[in-house]
Amino acid sequence: MSRTTRTLTATACAAGLIAAVSPAANAINTDSLGGPPAGCEVDVEQVAEETPGPFDGTGWTVGEHDNLCGNLGYLFLETEGGTVSSPTKVLLYHHGEQVATQPGDTPRVLLGGHSDFHVALRIQQPPAEGDANADAGYLTTVYVWNPLAGDGDATPIGPLPAGITF
Repeated sequence: MSRTTRTLTATACAAGLIAAVSPAANAINTDSLGGPPAGCEVDVEQVAEETPGPFDGTGWTVGEHDNLCGNLGYLFLETEGGTVSSPTKVLLYHHGEQVATQPGDTPRVLLGGHSDFHVALRIQQPPAEGDANADAGYLTTVYVWNPLAGDGDATPIGPLPAGITF
């Protein structure tokens, strides 16, 4: 038997043993990766109306949103009557159901990019002492739909700013 054949045989046997003794690897549920449920709709205006505002007497207006009935979508809620430095709340959705939120008392959040399985958020950091909010930098956190976490979840990758909750 050649050295390559022995190596491939040993690798195949090891992989088979690992699969045989690892029942969790055989029990992965990927049901959450299916298409959107029939008739899926999210009333974004109602969500904005029902979500507690960032300040007393101030509510939210609907901002950018996409893919709410897909694997991972987003809805930005902007401070009603706010400015570019006003808080933004981001709600993450999977198949029309809210799965995560970023609280409204954090600074400005911008969309960094998205696909059916990820949403990248650019989160404004506090400016240096004496600097204007416009001079503040941003850190990016990418949320990915993780079907391997029980029923699935929106898992953050990257710096996790204070206040992000699931």
